[in-house]
Amino acid sequence: MHEVKLRCACCKWEGPLGIQYQCPECGGSLEVIYDYSAVNRDRVDKALDTYRGVWSFMELLPLRNEENIITMNEGGTPLYRSMDNIGCTAYWKDETRNPTLSFKDRPNTVGISVAKERGYQDVSIASTGNGGASLSAYAVRGGMKCHICIPKTTPQGKVLQADYHGAELILCDGDYSKSYEVNKKLSEEKRWANLTSTYLNPYTMEGDKTIAYEIFAELGRKVPDWIAVPLGAGAMLTGIYKGFCELRELGFCDKVPRMIGVQAEGCAPIIDAWLRREPAVAAWKDCSTIAGAIADPLEGYESDGTRTLQTIYKSEGYGVKVPDQEIKNWVKRLADTDGLLVEPASAVAAYAIYDLAERQVIKGDDVAVGIITAHGLKDSEELEQMLKDGDSDEIRE
Repeated sequence: MHEVKLRCACCKWEGPLGIQYQCPECGGSLEVIYDYSAVNRDRVDKALDTYRGVWSFMELLPLRNEENIITMNEGGTPLYRSMDNIGCTAYWKDETRNPTLSFKDRPNTVGISVAKERGYQDVSIASTGNGGASLSAYAVRGGMKCHICIPKTTPQGKVLQADYHGAELILCDGDYSKSYEVNKKLSEEKRWANLTSTYLNPYTMEGDKTIAYEIFAELGRKVPDWIAVPLGAGAMLTGIYKGFCELRELGFCDKVPRMIGVQAEGCAPIIDAWLRREPAVAAWKDCSTIAGAIADPLEGYESDGTRTLQTIYKSEGYGVKVPDQEIKNWVKRLADTDGLLVEPASAVAAYAIYDLAERQVIKGDDVAVGIITAHGLKDSEELEQMLKDGDSDEIRE
């Protein structure tokens, strides 16, 4: 089996695999690295032919013993050609088709499996809802205890999922950053494996990167020109970019996509920094948006946002801020034109592709993929309120 290690994303320190959350030398976030020269390329090639889920790509995942896999057959989600006249060739990667209806099943299956392999019985997460709902289900499958720190404002549907799976719910005042702080402290005190899917846990992003493998396979082993990703801290964007870089390293392709980071206008610390061409991200004050799943002010872990910002720069990508009214418009537009019922945070990816095509940043013959992160039923209260407010005129009871 080929060598797998942890490496600091900042100072490049390297060390063995383990439950570790920051570099011992500089305090930076960690990433998983592989000896690509020793990776069994034939196994990856076969997985690209089938793409039947996250664990079909185990050759490029950080688990050593497949007996420790905790899975609900996540991944293998469909890629739809958009029916809309959006100004380019657009596709939607439909992550609502995962077992708990969001992309969070990908990082959680990898993170919890590694935690099991390392002997942990308790897992925890700070979440705006989707991550906690997902992890609670995987903890049941693994016979583990789950602890979730979430803002008191979390949509009831997401809370209900976690509650039914028997997780301990720790409701926190304030925004997501406060939940992050509480969970980090409790996890350290009680020795829980912290699976918060910012950049805190280096293993969860390894699940995110499998989206890249699937997009590549579903497009007939072609790399799209652009990929639009809704951003909280942005680990999914960096994970997808990493997945394409690995495919290039292994000789399956000769280019990588340009990454489009997308945030709601009312909470956009990463995109604000990109628009100003800043080298680093500052925390956002007073988040206010209907896209609660990506409302992450990054207070206290601004370096996570900076890591995402640097990925956008490295890919020669773009950043887009989306007003709440446009988010509402595109929730309805995706339902009308493509039959996709999405939560508000998902709609920002579709708007970004449309907006950049309108501005001729994305050209008419470009191929762009938007990541649809979670189902609209996850935030049904917000969608119902949109109906009552008349934001979607064509919807009728």
